[in-house]
Amino acid sequence: MQTPTRLPATVAPLLAARTPGNAGRLAVALIAAGVPAVAGAQSTLDAPENVSHGWVAAPGAVQFNFLHRFSRGPAPIHKVTNAPTFTVGVGLLPWLTLGTSYLSNSDLIPEIPNEWESFLRIAPLQQDLGAPVDVFLQGSWNGAAKSVDGSILFGRRVGRVKLVALAGVLGDAFRFGPTRALIGGGATVRLSRFIAVSGDLVSLADRAGAEKVSWSAGLQVGVKASPHSMSLHASNVAGRTLQGIARGTGRTRYGFEYTVPITLSRFFHRTSEPADGAKATPRAARTGAEKAVVIDLRNLRYSRGRVEVPVGTTVTWRNRDPLAHTVTADSGSAQPWDSGLVETERTWSLTFDAPGTFTYHCTPHPFMKGTVIVTPAGTAR
Repeated sequence: MQTPTRLPATVAPLLAARTPGNAGRLAVALIAAGVPAVAGAQSTLDAPENVSHGWVAAPGAVQFNFLHRFSRGPAPIHKVTNAPTFTVGVGLLPWLTLGTSYLSNSDLIPEIPNEWESFLRIAPLQQDLGAPVDVFLQGSWNGAAKSVDGSILFGRRVGRVKLVALAGVLGDAFRFGPTRALIGGGATVRLSRFIAVSGDLVSLADRAGAEKVSWSAGLQVGVKASPHSMSLHASNVAGRTLQGIARGTGRTRYGFEYTVPITLSRFFHRTSEPADGAKATPRAARTGAEKAVVIDLRNLRYSRGRVEVPVGTTVTWRNRDPLAHTVTADSGSAQPWDSGLVETERTWSLTFDAPGTFTYHCTPHPFMKGTVIVTPAGTAR
């Protein structure tokens, strides 16, 4: 349990609490109206190595992934061949990312070693926002295959396990082939806060006898006290474009990946502190039957940047990042508070007993911002 610097908080009863009914209604509305929700940038702790298309970058942020795989040639030379992939994604909207992947030693088409895949990815649903599953839709152009491709990925976190399933269509499979479909799935299993194991399988839906299933297996690591993550893994494909993972090879490659989310707005904010001597009017979470809202701190942002709740609601912030954050009322707030540092996988809670608009931020990372709007009982949407 995280001990706040200004308020004692009893958070254990909230770990089992569900988000309020309006979160479920929001998920239904998103499906019906096609309004996308917020989704986080990628961490290797949440994604197997090949079926790794379930992320969008935060607005104004850049997600950079460096994937490098190696294979050893036959005797007697045993030449080592490397296959680096550079992926860059830019968050245009909370639900929309534009990106590209470049693989300099692709085995997709032998006569074309350089492979580009430009993609547009949206996140219509996210489990962190109360939806039952994560959903990611991607449309892409593969420059080597000269093909328009597409995919849908479903994900769900159950305790320490993150499950993913992928279905895709290759408009022009491997450049000279017909339109073909692929299916796949995988999982990551958290062994601790910063360590997970992963694996996945992908196959062409109409795979012929000579065509192989692609696979990967790895050890995923979160870099403590930073937003970065990495993995050590093995796979039988060089990269993870949709075309690349559709068909396995007879060569096992060993490699690593390092993820670097870059939040550009962090360079344009000054660190701010709560008002000196201010006392919090919202009080510590009670153990009764008040409504509860859970906000995850993940990938250097609050998963629900704006929430509207009725008086008497308990809000719990849960840190899912590998570095500590705070929940600190903005300076000058009529009802300021400060959680102190909330360490990884710890929580901190407040119960709001009076209507008002409460804005807050993370003191070490002031570009992280959120708002709680408290309405009179019975009026929150």
